[in-house]
Amino acid sequence: MVPCLPDVSLLRSIPLTSLRTILVVLVLAVLTTVVAAVLLPRTVPAITRGGTVNGPARVARPALRTVLRVVGRYTARTVMVSVPVVLVMVLGGLLVNRPMHYVRTVGDVIEAVSPRSQGVTRVTPLPDASVYDAVPASAWKASFHDAGDGSQEATWTGPVSGITLPVRLIVPSGYRPDDGRTYNVIEGIHGWVGDPQSLVTGMASPKRLQEAIDAGRIPPSIMVIPSVNVDGSQHDCVNIAGRPAVETWTAEEIPRMIQATFPNVSTQRAGWMLMGISAGAYCAARTAYDVPQRFGSVGVMSTFDRPDEGALAHGGKQLRAQNTLSTMLEARQPDGLRFYVMGAQDDSTGSARAAWLMEDAAKRPDSVTIDTPAHGGHSWVLWNDFFPSLLTWWGSDPAVFKAAGLPAQEGDVWAKATAAGVKPLTETPKEQRVVGSLSPMRAKPFEINGLGTIIVAVVASLGALGTVMLWSPRWGRRRDGVKPSVARLGGAILGRVVVIMVTAGLVAVTAGIGANASGGFYTSWRDLRASVRTSVNAGK
Repeated sequence: MVPCLPDVSLLRSIPLTSLRTILVVLVLAVLTTVVAAVLLPRTVPAITRGGTVNGPARVARPALRTVLRVVGRYTARTVMVSVPVVLVMVLGGLLVNRPMHYVRTVGDVIEAVSPRSQGVTRVTPLPDASVYDAVPASAWKASFHDAGDGSQEATWTGPVSGITLPVRLIVPSGYRPDDGRTYNVIEGIHGWVGDPQSLVTGMASPKRLQEAIDAGRIPPSIMVIPSVNVDGSQHDCVNIAGRPAVETWTAEEIPRMIQATFPNVSTQRAGWMLMGISAGAYCAARTAYDVPQRFGSVGVMSTFDRPDEGALAHGGKQLRAQNTLSTMLEARQPDGLRFYVMGAQDDSTGSARAAWLMEDAAKRPDSVTIDTPAHGGHSWVLWNDFFPSLLTWWGSDPAVFKAAGLPAQEGDVWAKATAAGVKPLTETPKEQRVVGSLSPMRAKPFEINGLGTIIVAVVASLGALGTVMLWSPRWGRRRDGVKPSVARLGGAILGRVVVIMVTAGLVAVTAGIGANASGGFYTSWRDLRASVRTSVNAGK
């Protein structure tokens, strides 16, 4: 009889943004903690009334047997303690992932930690317009349904690329196809790891978009966010021979789908903006270079100058150099393309440096507006804070309002926006420009990435682990070998439950601090607190 094995596909499909999954992990963490608290004393040698371990002291055991028993005891303790610790770490990851939607399923995690290596043969050009024109008109329309977070969702297949992926849509309040208005369009590209919902909830895009429209900072606009997770690989950005035609999808098919589904969107280049965050920011700029007739503006939030992820990053030095944003911007024929390039100076990806290089490379009539705050790292709180600034910048061009058939804003646009709480542009003087994230040696001792914080976290975790592993198993035992009372045993079990949970929390925090320090995501406790508030209020 063949034993029943778990369905691998079923395991890969476990949702990681579901409240049910979070509750299951929480329950398992509590149960395994209780089990460990009850069983840990069984790893301690028995005490006889004579005060010896497992028999009279005069009985000498073979050294090897003694060593093996000691190893076995501590191996058992390690397993008992490790399970709830790992579960608490998983629980923390799930709570962070839920509002930001870095990954949706276990399968996404597997693909993210072991992305498929793709050998780049060559970058292929986009198909000619005749290829798209030959597609029946009905194939360009998509049917969206309410997603419950201020956005709509559809799963749509690009008729030329053949890519089938989810697409998120945000429409302003009161939108109707026959309302007599002309709507501009923003296309957003998410980062890696991530998905379209991350741009919806992580930046509160429905709320921010409506606020900007209501305040008159931008004309009525639709925002579309396609998934670019064509497989387990990092973002390609461009069409690669033998790979899914992801640029055909983002640069041509998504705009054509929007035009077919929403007939009252602007047909003018100035009425369309392509934007992205992180890896999506690089893709936004790189894509805009290839379709200058499609987008008049590009919002670039925390990009890298040279490709750092995906096929372009792993295709050799020459391919990376050829696809450097600043180099391509300097080499392109300028045609009035507008760039907003934002990056914090303490971002470890060098996004501020990318902004400055692109500013130096631009040639009129192209233009680059830089926004390089001193702090912010590479984080959702930064993008959430500066998304209104991006929208304000976009609407500050009279051509954007003209594309929607509306008069341009009057007065000092930025002064009005700043008075309403929008962050102003941070144009850093060249003599004050600092590149790179703060290392633990350079950061303030007890900031989130500070050396003092790291040392305290490690020492506290090791101390807690030592307490659990060496001391707590003996709690509740009497030295004289007499059976302890029920109250004594119950108190000891409760104490172990508490110390195991504290240990798990400390280890999870220490791991988080280490991951943050290596990735440069948050550079201050203030930003972390703001990110927590952002996560709690995501999508509201």
